[in-house]
Amino acid sequence: MGYTRSVRRKNSFLLCLAALLLLAPRAQAQTADDAEAYYYTEYGEQWYGWQTLAVDVPLLTTFFVAESAGEDGVALGAMGAFVVGAPIVHVAHRRSAPAVVSGFAHLLLPLGGLLLVRPIVTKVVPDASLDIRTAVGVTAGGLVASSLDVFALAYEQTETEVEIEGRSPWVPQVAFTGRSAWLGWQF
Repeated sequence: MGYTRSVRRKNSFLLCLAALLLLAPRAQAQTADDAEAYYYTEYGEQWYGWQTLAVDVPLLTTFFVAESAGEDGVALGAMGAFVVGAPIVHVAHRRSAPAVVSGFAHLLLPLGGLLLVRPIVTKVVPDASLDIRTAVGVTAGGLVASSLDVFALAYEQTETEVEIEGRSPWVPQVAFTGRSAWLGWQF
């Protein structure tokens, strides 16, 4: 009698387990559209000073060499391109305020170098020609203008959208049916 009772219990347990498996809700695979994603924006700065350097360095070098050699036409052309080169880079990055500041700096600081540095060069090297003194003064002011661009103006704000998945890859599932319960994991 005890043996048949234990067999009946075992059979009824297996029957309940089979019914539970048949009646339990089916887990469906979660698609990318079903997942709730959360987004936030990270703000940062990106440096693009190498682009202004790529414009300024060759133009200042051309100016210095041409002015030192007495080629005033080439030197004037290089200086004109120097005045507008870096501001064009700022405009290409859609930054008008730094473009204006850069333009004034590229125009006025070489003139300041001409007025301030050329007399110093005259005192230090009295035998230098007027072309070399002018080249040194203007180039010194141009280096200051280029440094202002590289270290202070050539930064732009960046926005990066970051996505966070709303659900864990392992989702617990619980089902209650009548006198039984089901526990599982959806992945």
